[in-house]
Amino acid sequence: MPKNWSAENNVTEVAEDVFFVQGPAVNWTILKQGKEFTLIDTGYPGNWPLLQSSMNFLGLAMENAAGVLLTHGHSDHIGNAARISAMGIPVFASHAELPNIRREVLEQVTVKDLGSRILRPRVGAWAAHAIRSGGLSDVAVPGVAAMTQDILDGLPGSPRVVATGGHTSGHVSFFVPSAKAVVTGDALITGHAVSPVRGPQLLPAVFHHRPAETLASVEVLRQLGAETILPGHGPVVSVLDGTIELVSEGRYSPFV
Repeated sequence: MPKNWSAENNVTEVAEDVFFVQGPAVNWTILKQGKEFTLIDTGYPGNWPLLQSSMNFLGLAMENAAGVLLTHGHSDHIGNAARISAMGIPVFASHAELPNIRREVLEQVTVKDLGSRILRPRVGAWAAHAIRSGGLSDVAVPGVAAMTQDILDGLPGSPRVVATGGHTSGHVSFFVPSAKAVVTGDALITGHAVSPVRGPQLLPAVFHHRPAETLASVEVLRQLGAETILPGHGPVVSVLDGTIELVSEGRYSPFV
């Protein structure tokens, strides 16, 4: 576990029984109901001790997970999903995202896509962390199943699925009505190792499968009227009057 990371300092209760966990590079969300819970995203493979620590901090045990929901199929979000699935816990994603999560296709930025940008300090540091955290390992989740709203209604937190494609074909976000919060995955982030700014923003276009659709998905998120953003990367952010204003569309050096 990273020396400076602790559950005490990185688990935030944003509303009753709704917990946001900020990892060193990627986040996950826990919707608690007694001893049962819904886990949204699972971090890199190397985040397994942190994931366990966040559970323990909340008095939870992984075997009591009612289900795991995945925003999309990138390694930093599904890194522990196969391990959890092997415990007999159901793992769900949108139907359109299943091929990416099963690794029948791969909609994910590669070193080749980054090109010479990998030599820039922020990008190189991010890539090195991703590799150390298991980002290049086999994270396919053969047992992932397609979610429906009926399935989600029966899980702790009863999150509402929101289609926010673009980052990947089947990327989704999850609106938690009781908290007026939205778990945005990578459709909208608030910080990232490659970014020089903090606040609601998009990743640079090279990180998205269909960049134009990602920008359109921000408008979908705006329509929710959420008051709290629980991003895939960066800190939790409160949104005044439910209005999301982007501080960046990801057009900064070396991504311009």
